[in-house]
Amino acid sequence: MILCGALFSSCTAFANNIETTAVNLNSTTQLSHDACQSFASALELANKGDAKAQYQIAMMYFNGDQVKTDQKLAQQWLLASAEQNNVQAQYRLATIAEMGLSGQKNTPEAFNWYLKAANLGYAKAQYKVADFYQTGIGVQQDQNLAHAWYEKAANKGNTLAQIALKK
Repeated sequence: MILCGALFSSCTAFANNIETTAVNLNSTTQLSHDACQSFASALELANKGDAKAQYQIAMMYFNGDQVKTDQKLAQQWLLASAEQNNVQAQYRLATIAEMGLSGQKNTPEAFNWYLKAANLGYAKAQYKVADFYQTGIGVQQDQNLAHAWYEKAANKGNTLAQIALKK
């Protein structure tokens, strides 16, 4: 959070017509006026609890967009957003857990995040929940539940679910 505060302060100063601002993150980086305003605005909203802004900040840290890549900060912001029912953040946390991007794979955690997003109507997550039930990886295998989740995802236009139902 100290890093966020320092970066926010630097961006705020930049946005107030300072021609160039350097942010020291172990190296000096020049940020464009628009990029700095974008990060500063999103960070301000994120700190106020805005779930969409928290997701945006998380993805900036995850991808190294306008800030130095920081997986730990990215996951903290994702968690804050996911806990407010942001389905994209829930889906991203599920993917991170499923693939072991933060260290070790955690299939039950992945399933739980996918299920939360699926229950909120997120078609990509509905497909993943169906796939988990289909394969029985991380959850008790259940073909009926798999079919039901594939149908939900297919009805929302998920092509992979539509293909799975045709098989």
